[in-house]
Amino acid sequence: MIVKICGITNVGDALHSLQVGADWIGLNLVSGPRRIDLTLACRIIRGLADPGRAVVLLNLDPVLDDATLKPLKEVGVHRLQLYGRLAASTHAVLKTRGFEIILAEQIGCRADVESVCARFTHPSPHRPDYVLADARVQGMLGGSGLRADWSALSDARMKGELANWPTMILAGGLKASNVAEAIGLVRPAGVDVSSGVEESPGRKNPNQVAAFVEAVHAREVS
Repeated sequence: MIVKICGITNVGDALHSLQVGADWIGLNLVSGPRRIDLTLACRIIRGLADPGRAVVLLNLDPVLDDATLKPLKEVGVHRLQLYGRLAASTHAVLKTRGFEIILAEQIGCRADVESVCARFTHPSPHRPDYVLADARVQGMLGGSGLRADWSALSDARMKGELANWPTMILAGGLKASNVAEAIGLVRPAGVDVSSGVEESPGRKNPNQVAAFVEAVHAREVS
């Protein structure tokens, strides 16, 4: 089970998250109170023993360019979480440069699940490596503290409709007290938390981070 602590804004929170068992940390270059700039993101990544454990959140609109991609590649990033509609040409460029792609999708109802299913009905060389299923909140791309539609995802899973999805990571409203329930219902390959382990936006609570990771690992062996 992949555990991602997202919305990291400083080296200390990044290091602690990894030390207590998180697999990845997320750096938001998109929007919201946890947004940081490229310079700070690269500084945090340089502070990691393994820069490959950093996931960088980027917006596909405007189109990604060398001013962003080159510095990230130079510091060792190879995994991007993207917001927006992923064009085949953009996918091809990113894959050629060695990036894995996590495509963020907002899941607020059954229709959202069906929309994603329709896009992955047929095999394609332009599929992302992962899909991040997050909450649908008007005007927000993530970090709202609200849940994705677990029931819709669970129902689709039971009916076999998620069989063609890329590897799914569940986000939205997760915290130590509910992540086991979410894993049981949705059965994702990974979970992503941001606001659910914070003292304030962008400042992680070390105890809550550790409790979240522990809750995920406990669910795996139960």
